[in-house]
Amino acid sequence: MLVRACVIALSAGACVGSGSLDLTLQLPTDQTLQPSGETTVEVIATGTDGVPVANTSVIENNSFSAGDLPVGNDMQIDVLLRDVSNRLVGVGEAGALVDIKGDQTTSLTMPVRKPFVYAATDKDLYSFDPTLDSRDASFQGQLSGVSGPMFAVSAGGDLLAIVTSNTVQVVDTSTNMVTGNPIQLPDAANDASAVPGSHRIAVGTKSGITIVDLDAGTVASSSAGASVDRVTVGANGTGGHTAYGLISRVQAPSSPLDSCSGASSIVATDVDSPADATPVGTSTALSDIAADPQQALLFATDPCDGEVVRLDASSDSTAINATMVSALARANVLTVLGERIWAAGTTPAVPVCLDANGNTIKCNADSPIECPVTDNTLTNYVAYVTTGAAMVVQSIPTTGSDAPLEFDVPDRRETMVSLDDDAQQHAQVLRAFSAVPNDLVALPGGQFVSVVASSEYFIQELVETGGVGGDKILLPCLDGKTSDWLEFDMASLSIASRVRTECNLTVGQADPPFVDWGCDVPPANETSKFGAYTPASVGALFGAR
Repeated sequence: MLVRACVIALSAGACVGSGSLDLTLQLPTDQTLQPSGETTVEVIATGTDGVPVANTSVIENNSFSAGDLPVGNDMQIDVLLRDVSNRLVGVGEAGALVDIKGDQTTSLTMPVRKPFVYAATDKDLYSFDPTLDSRDASFQGQLSGVSGPMFAVSAGGDLLAIVTSNTVQVVDTSTNMVTGNPIQLPDAANDASAVPGSHRIAVGTKSGITIVDLDAGTVASSSAGASVDRVTVGANGTGGHTAYGLISRVQAPSSPLDSCSGASSIVATDVDSPADATPVGTSTALSDIAADPQQALLFATDPCDGEVVRLDASSDSTAINATMVSALARANVLTVLGERIWAAGTTPAVPVCLDANGNTIKCNADSPIECPVTDNTLTNYVAYVTTGAAMVVQSIPTTGSDAPLEFDVPDRRETMVSLDDDAQQHAQVLRAFSAVPNDLVALPGGQFVSVVASSEYFIQELVETGGVGGDKILLPCLDGKTSDWLEFDMASLSIASRVRTECNLTVGQADPPFVDWGCDVPPANETSKFGAYTPASVGALFGAR
């Protein structure tokens, strides 16, 4: 039966022989955090072979039947609640593997939560509720009681680990309140990732990898002798988990004129028994890594060659080889969820450069963006772009059996308005000089991907020469920098939601009347509810980053 109280008790008739699986789905105690509007329930059982068996049922008269589920040991059980429009409104994940017997009733309680998305700034933690319309007043939120958040990592869905520069705070997602005392890290944090199916996280630090047990409040560290810039956790093929660290991360260049080079290395340690480890070189520039939670597979983004690659140890384990699984320009971030790799990169802008006489000239690596203009003798400078930078998001099967699903995100343009015009209808519309996905999380259900990105928009000053009284600067140079939170719908290949969290504009010198300029206000559903902020990382309940 479905009982609406502090929990939903769902009698899931997953009968095999005389066996059954009885589920109790535990909702948040705070009613504002509870999923609502659910009309169907999907129960997913994944065995040790990694093959999921899913059954979807309609909720009728406050009850449903989950259909037949396989008998077996060490089954992962997940639940997805959807509304009448098929929007995902609730997610449940068993905190431990379950044995389903053919002649017994197995009882299981799991937390069910909205798939909240979180953006951290190192000062504040903001939330987005993808189950709501972006115009809803509750779509954007802010968690109180957290200090200095750098990363928000979902641990089992019922806990949220907030990683600061040197501690881990634990948030109970049934109330969104911090619980217990901060857990001290042995060194400064660079990145964090969840250990699947547990209340543990792996933290990449300045000296290695630290495994944090959120329940016990303990830490166990593995020294790498170097700073771990990115960290991920995946299956090791023997029933346990391995934490991998990326050393010497090479981020994708932002400017279309910047070069890209470098060589990264990988360090690995067992999650259950962390031990000091020696990094292994890759001879490849890597910007991010992601391990498969179900198979012993490790993937990475190579921004210089523009590839998503699989990483494999050489036969003698003295090197790591990279094999391309997909071409992706300026690939910068990725994760693995549901037997698919989710990655984001950028198609660079096409800039136009001018010489000191205003003639078009081929741009080079030293062609500057200068605003305000301080050197009128520049011989090769960027004037504008003819094609704006645009992000690209891919969904790639981990098996490599099918072609990637690619979303070429339309290049965004920003409008800068003249503040000298009371109507603010004189404007310049700028193409993106750069657009960089800085962090990515795949939401449960395999349809939505959330990204935090930074972009730059630029145009050089417009000068009228030879006029009465000499040259006149008709329009100033404009150099705008924005930060965005975006949610992509990979089913419809569209932008589901976007919030521009900040826009900073540098304005050069100009002659009247158009002297002062500012960033135009975006539509209400794209405007930050909490003022300007710069999101550095993104996470989601039950999501993968």
